[in-house]
Amino acid sequence: MRLFKDVSSNLLFIGLVVFVSTALWSYAFFTKEIKTYKNVVSVIGVATKEVTSDHASWRISLARKSLDRSANLIKLSADEKNIQSYLSSSGFSPEEISTPQISAVVNYKPNPNGYGITDEVASYETRSTFYVTTNKVNKVEEGVNLLRRYGEENNIEMVEDTSEYTYSAFEKEKIPLLQKAIEDAQNRANALVNATKGVSKTSIGKILSAQQGIFQVNSTNDNSVSDYGNFDTSSIQKTIRATVTVEFAAN
Repeated sequence: MRLFKDVSSNLLFIGLVVFVSTALWSYAFFTKEIKTYKNVVSVIGVATKEVTSDHASWRISLARKSLDRSANLIKLSADEKNIQSYLSSSGFSPEEISTPQISAVVNYKPNPNGYGITDEVASYETRSTFYVTTNKVNKVEEGVNLLRRYGEENNIEMVEDTSEYTYSAFEKEKIPLLQKAIEDAQNRANALVNATKGVSKTSIGKILSAQQGIFQVNSTNDNSVSDYGNFDTSSIQKTIRATVTVEFAAN
């Protein structure tokens, strides 16, 4: 009987120790979490700016295809002059049009069984590629829409007719946008704190840390986000978006 009494006393003692240890650990953890919550407010600030591209690069590639390489070059030379004349009449200066670069591709006939190709030449394809680089972005946008039609009307084969639009002052916009993003973060933090008035007496203090996010350059009305940052070159009108994560001391 005494043996059972001793065992019960020991179990009671062990249980009491476990209970007290658990209570102390829970209190320490709880107060630490509350302290962290009360002393830091973390928000993301956002700033955007609408910009207009001020530079365009227009890639134009022409082609002639036959079994006669010399004939390809002769016809391609005439095509180049025709297109360059068209570009000049559209308002582009000779300095804005690069010297054509020639390349050639050999096309082989396919196997009759449908698998692979033979060693027999089907045609020689000669290409001429040149660029229009200019700040006349609106003329380029208009030209891209009209040039292919012009090529069809004049029996000129165009294999490429693409343009890219960029904004040269992008780097200069970064710091002002980051400053606005931090101001936005502060406004958001104050809004969060003001929403708790009557429940908490917390107020926003100094900045504890600030981390820059990835800049996004999208076409207007495109809100997509990339982990590596978007850099749109397809549109003239763009939106630059900057984000910053800021931690404020909460007093």
